[in-house]
Amino acid sequence: MKRIARAFVEKNDSVLITKNIPLHTRPFSVAIEWMKFAGISGDILAPDIWEPLMAIYHQLYPTGDFSIPSMLEGFVGFRDRAYIARVNISFGTVAVDPVKCIDITSDELNIIWRNDPVEVWRAIYSVADLWDFAYGVEDLKGQSMGADQLWNNGQSAIAATSRTLVGGYDIDSVVQSSCLSAELAMKGMLSFVGWPEKKFKSLNHRLGDIAEAVISEKPSDNDETLRSACANFPDYVKTRYQQHGLSRVQLIELGMRAQFVAAEALRRLSDRDFVRLIEQDESSLPRCNCRL
Repeated sequence: MKRIARAFVEKNDSVLITKNIPLHTRPFSVAIEWMKFAGISGDILAPDIWEPLMAIYHQLYPTGDFSIPSMLEGFVGFRDRAYIARVNISFGTVAVDPVKCIDITSDELNIIWRNDPVEVWRAIYSVADLWDFAYGVEDLKGQSMGADQLWNNGQSAIAATSRTLVGGYDIDSVVQSSCLSAELAMKGMLSFVGWPEKKFKSLNHRLGDIAEAVISEKPSDNDETLRSACANFPDYVKTRYQQHGLSRVQLIELGMRAQFVAAEALRRLSDRDFVRLIEQDESSLPRCNCRL
């Protein structure tokens, strides 16, 4: 069989870059083009096709990550530190252990369990929020272009908050990204149920008013919790120009609060409710005992 040439890979990879195709998916596209060009049929992952292709890609991108990314990267906080929490792609019915979604060593987690188990339960519920939001968005994708775009931007804001907090330095910007993710998730919900753009834009950045609109459209048992959470955000506009005055711990709490609000908006539309499944387990600490 004719081996794929590096020049072929470079040429097609450049084309895919101009189409904004992410690195981890480009080898598959190039392999398909190569099989068409060479008149080859069969398994795209056959070793005589895939291995030479990936050898070239690893030469082109020595530090490139070709693994399939998570659906969403958020975070959880313990004490004054933030840790990435991932929502992975899964199919069918699977068992999900929220703790295993967190990038933390078992030794460190065990110390926190012993010293402050409420912190761990708060993190578990926050991971569940991320799963409810990510899979809720996926379930509803394609049914409302306006909502899809708002939720996509909301996901980006959650990821930005997470990476900034986990990075540990220059974290003041998470006030803006946290407020934005909560706002976009709720406005996406309003767009999905039929609100025209002009109507939900008229709510500006007033999270309390946006929450009331969400509640009026889709009431739930969590209405008061959503109201309380949205009342506990700093002013989105003022904090662009003034000091927010929040400590590192408070910024971490704010980011997790935003993840709750985003998830709560989606739980009112989809059948996803990982949080409820956790609370139904008698061994779980109820979420009402974990601060938002």
